[in-house]
Amino acid sequence: MWTRAELKGRAKAGLKQYYWYGVLMVLAEGAIAGGASLVASFIPLLNFVAGPVVALFVVNVLIVGLFSYFTQSTETESNVGIDALFGGFKGNYMNVVAVMFFKGLFQFLWSLLFCIPGVIKSYEYRMIPYLAAEFPEKDRKEIFAMSKQMMDGNKFDTFILDLSFTGWFLLGCLPCGLGLLFVMPYYYATRSELYLQLKEDRLGIPRGRAGFVATAGTMTMTGDSYKGLTDSGSAYGAASGFLVGVQGEFTGADIPVAIGSPLTIGKDPTKCNLVVNGPQVAAVHVKVEFDGRGFVVTDYSEAGTFDLQKGRLPKGRPTQLQSGAYLQLGTGGDVFSLEIR
Repeated sequence: MWTRAELKGRAKAGLKQYYWYGVLMVLAEGAIAGGASLVASFIPLLNFVAGPVVALFVVNVLIVGLFSYFTQSTETESNVGIDALFGGFKGNYMNVVAVMFFKGLFQFLWSLLFCIPGVIKSYEYRMIPYLAAEFPEKDRKEIFAMSKQMMDGNKFDTFILDLSFTGWFLLGCLPCGLGLLFVMPYYYATRSELYLQLKEDRLGIPRGRAGFVATAGTMTMTGDSYKGLTDSGSAYGAASGFLVGVQGEFTGADIPVAIGSPLTIGKDPTKCNLVVNGPQVAAVHVKVEFDGRGFVVTDYSEAGTFDLQKGRLPKGRPTQLQSGAYLQLGTGGDVFSLEIR
């Protein structure tokens, strides 16, 4: 479970590496959005139409790009460049436009039911711009569902997180509001930390690149995992927890689950470090962690992950399991046992 202090601490530490670039990005986004809106306001007889059109096709996409910049820079603890600001205009541009349009429309409609429903929905939709930036190929329904899953049980804590910036915002307003330019990078970096945390906790997508990808019973190591081998001797030697294939394509495989190195299982090799291609396996199906005494398993799938002794695991909630438990992915043929050696 995340805390405000942890998110803010990580945001401050990472922001030290790119703070002034972050200030420039906030300035650039505001200048471009403001300039486009100003030009639209001078269009004769059409400014009542041009304003919303500019907001829809320019301003909203720039907002997605700004969040993308801070997310990437927060994750890498470095300036990723101005290209990230314009990332929404590339590739699936119209999909990004559509997602942000429906976000604004639904939020407006909910606000008509009085203030509180609108506020609640604004927090349910909080992760939509981040998801649209990272997954522009996903349609509106999928992105909305992902944001809802990430924010379920986190809306009130996120509201309190926002309130904790009140003093900073008031301070930033003192010199005619110009101080906000220097406050916003801290706020955006903290929001990005929250996105990265919830993406891992609720969607099972690890922060950063996967350490290795295993397919069809074999493991292909990346540069990061090679470094881990040279630093600690061997991945197998450092691990005392194992995921053992009992049935399916990984039958007989001993897959280490080291402390602090979660094993994410699913079909998508860009998001998982153990790729399983079973018919009921989701893109990101389940995450297995080892804490030194037992295992923590979190299911993210529609088909479910089953403890063969206790039944289906609750979706999106970490469950403590001990050595000797058997996990089945969906109701298909992929079964693993959890073992401590």
